[in-house]
Amino acid sequence: MIGASIALILVWNVATTLLALVVLIRQVVVTLLFHFGPRGRPATPLGEGDLPRVTVIVPAHNEERVLHGCLDCLTRVDYPPDRYEVIVIDDRSSDGTGAIADDFAARHPFLRVIHRPADATPGKPAALLDAINGSSSEILVFFDADYLPPPQIIRQLVAPFRDPLVGATMGRVVPYNANANMLTRMLDLERRGGYVVDQEVRHRMALLPQFGGTTGAVRRSSLEAVGGWNTVSLAEDTDLTYRLFNAGMRVAYVADAECYEESPETWQVRYRQVKRWAIGHNDCLLRYFIPTLRAMRQPLMARLDAALVLLVYTVPSLVLVNLIIALSMPAQVGETWASLSILTAALMLFTGIGNFAPYYQIAAGCASDRQRQVFAAVPFLFVSSFISLMACNVGVVQLLKDRIRGATTQWDKTQRFRGAA
Repeated sequence: MIGASIALILVWNVATTLLALVVLIRQVVVTLLFHFGPRGRPATPLGEGDLPRVTVIVPAHNEERVLHGCLDCLTRVDYPPDRYEVIVIDDRSSDGTGAIADDFAARHPFLRVIHRPADATPGKPAALLDAINGSSSEILVFFDADYLPPPQIIRQLVAPFRDPLVGATMGRVVPYNANANMLTRMLDLERRGGYVVDQEVRHRMALLPQFGGTTGAVRRSSLEAVGGWNTVSLAEDTDLTYRLFNAGMRVAYVADAECYEESPETWQVRYRQVKRWAIGHNDCLLRYFIPTLRAMRQPLMARLDAALVLLVYTVPSLVLVNLIIALSMPAQVGETWASLSILTAALMLFTGIGNFAPYYQIAAGCASDRQRQVFAAVPFLFVSSFISLMACNVGVVQLLKDRIRGATTQWDKTQRFRGAA
């Protein structure tokens, strides 16, 4: 019986090891491609006569601390006024969000407000659907209420739609409060690795960049072609990314389209944010992993990488379970070669995935931004990695419990920290 248990654990260990090694190798290869691979060319800007009509959508639930800054930026956007509108969704707010939005609407005719009543379906995806249905533009652009869009960003985000296969575009997110404390410094490092390196290489190599739901644009006809906006998923952006991909369309990453966001400034807020992402992303994993591998209109390498990216919030949980099992092995069966081998491999994987895997991309991102000094915070990154690991595990358990009970996970709004305008 013990022999069978060891064999089963050994199989689990080998499988987890191989999967984790693939993830680690991918990180290294992506970084090497960023340095030595082919360089992508930016999309040719559209001429004035070719610029499509655009609707910018800003969901706002109790966002009085940050909304003024976002809307002030959107009133300064460089885009033809006859082809530009902004819809602010006052989503069941109980603070001054609605009044701020109404004040801007009274002074700017291209801006209008949708006030959602208290009994409306909760959650950002449901709010976005109301705005989508309330507009007629072919291009829909999304910004969260804490974002500060620069004047040229709309032109940059719509340029790739010259290609009829592009269903969505995504810009680069840059934290504006990176120096608030050690947490925000670490989140700034993570953003550099993800956006400067990973997203850029996926775009260059014709893989699948992530549409992030904010600082991004969607072609309405493409959205309708894949079934419309999903109001159930907590990761409606990932959900749309994979539906577009599986339908044979592309997501274009626009590195120069930089937009500034507010990073969480407390560990509690960061924990809840990652937990929500883990629930939504793993829900997409269950929905789209097999269909993504079978998406025959996409290149094989793009399918394999897209499927691997779906596992990003699952691999940490698998590695942690592997480590817990391995730590108990010597006490259960003695210090045999098998138990010690399993323990050694598990410890190496836990350290490699939790700490070292993202370092390569982060270092490359800092160097590319010519801000090598920010890399000084890297020794503390293991703290952020550990918090994210715990949040991922809780998110996986929560998703499984909700699936078993048939329950719907509730949306958890991210707290804001910027002072009121």
